[in-house]
Amino acid sequence: MRIVVLSDSHGFTGRLSTVLTVAEQSGPIDAILHLGDGYYDLKDLGADLPPVYQVAGNCDHFVSGTLDYVTLSNAKILLTHGHYQHVKEGTDDLLRLAMEEKCHAALYGHTHVQKMKWEQGVLLLNPGAVLDGKFAVLHINRLGAIDPELRSL
Repeated sequence: MRIVVLSDSHGFTGRLSTVLTVAEQSGPIDAILHLGDGYYDLKDLGADLPPVYQVAGNCDHFVSGTLDYVTLSNAKILLTHGHYQHVKEGTDDLLRLAMEEKCHAALYGHTHVQKMKWEQGVLLLNPGAVLDGKFAVLHINRLGAIDPELRSL
């Protein structure tokens, strides 16, 4: 599977559309994960999109659901915006939650800064802010092994 990970589009649907076009140039997209602060932006594109999984961010007022888990190609992935896990101060709370839930990856936004690291066998990844042209791509094989890459326009 080839998964595009997005966050913090903040209403910049033009930039969002460009990011998706660039991501698609490298191959078909099997799913899109949006990590908040732009909850309705993908819907506003009105495009024919692959399956979308998303959570709300701190700027997505009147939308509930700031945490979710998805399993894609045998990889269990935690999706969160990250403000409730205090990611601006570090990823300890995020890692603890991912390990409690036996996740292979924990994806978050909120800081607008791209970051990718493996800790205790868990991928911690922030794709950066779409409004800055940042995103990530996850390649997940049938066994659930994740090969991540950070991308930018």
